Amino acid sequence: MNLRAILLSLPLLLFAGTILTGAALAQPSRCSTPPRPPGCLERLGSTADNQAVAYCRAEVNDYRRRMDRYIDCLNDEADRGRRERDRVESRLDCYARGGSICP
Repeated sequence: MNLRAILLSLPLLLFAGTILTGAALAQPSRCSTPPRPPGCLERLGSTADNQAVAYCRAEVNDYRRRMDRYIDCLNDEADRGRRERDRVESRLDCYARGGSICP
């Protein structure tokens, strides 16, 4: 493949890569919605007793565990997105170097 053919095919390849990447990123999130903060925080006040604070602390600890799982899921999705982006860019580079079959 000569340089002219490569240069003429770049817009098409970029368009296709954008469409494919956009389709991959447009998929619904695999992560659930973020957990809601515990409602006990709204009920605590200056008159909260030790039992109410202990109960709320348990709810906050549970919230923290659920939020950590949610954040881990988002991080995994971000990693998948970066790998897909890199794959698309590598494929374009392969074609730009004259490859005819680029994974």
